[in-house]
Amino acid sequence: MTFLLLCSLYVLPSKQVTATKTVDMYVNAKSDIFLRETPDAHAQKVGTIKNHSSVTVLSSSNGFSHVKAGQATGYVYTSALSPKKTTATPTTVTRGLAPIDGLKLTYSPSFLTKDRETFFVEKDEEFTYLYNKKSDLYPYYANFTYIESEEGMLMGVSNSDFIFVNSPYPLKQGTYFTQSDHYEDTVVLVESTTKTIKVKAGSFKNVVILRFPDGSREYIAKGIGIIKSTAADGKVITELESVKVIN
Repeated sequence: MTFLLLCSLYVLPSKQVTATKTVDMYVNAKSDIFLRETPDAHAQKVGTIKNHSSVTVLSSSNGFSHVKAGQATGYVYTSALSPKKTTATPTTVTRGLAPIDGLKLTYSPSFLTKDRETFFVEKDEEFTYLYNKKSDLYPYYANFTYIESEEGMLMGVSNSDFIFVNSPYPLKQGTYFTQSDHYEDTVVLVESTTKTIKVKAGSFKNVVILRFPDGSREYIAKGIGIIKSTAADGKVITELESVKVIN
């Protein structure tokens, strides 16, 4: 009898107590996130946590984390948290979209042709010129010109009325502006100022994407200028193939 009692006591599992370790993390999402009452996508919302702000993670399980944000506690998606502090990406562009001086830009296809074309960038105050040294215009005239000031930026065919972009500053993501030329006024959407766009020349961060009423788009990278143009159906019209600094 004593032997059986001892065996019974021996096989009973002991209760283990594990201390919960809290960790400070940061919200890293596209926007502010909801704090929910329970770990469920459809649970009651009990608050909002600002993007890029810090939270204390109390525990994590099954894709949700129990967090404390200020005085409030609740659940958020674990995928929305990062151990590293993040910063907000600026959504307003105030200047700097024209190419910097001394670049060698190769496009394939180019602006007005399906062929490959290389331009050398020369800057003169508010004017930035793109020269194709194989063109009949060289060295007397540039092929394309950017004009940039605090008021805005214009890019078009040199010594003509042909304009690709005529945008005011500042450019704020999600807003509209009216682009004017000698033929008509066009309402243009600043579709994004924060996206990373990949072209033949590589990936560019915080690209300004301008969407025209017919669905065509211009993609403009800071210090580079236009890196891609697409038609209404998404077909590439112009694409930057390479960029080199020669000065």
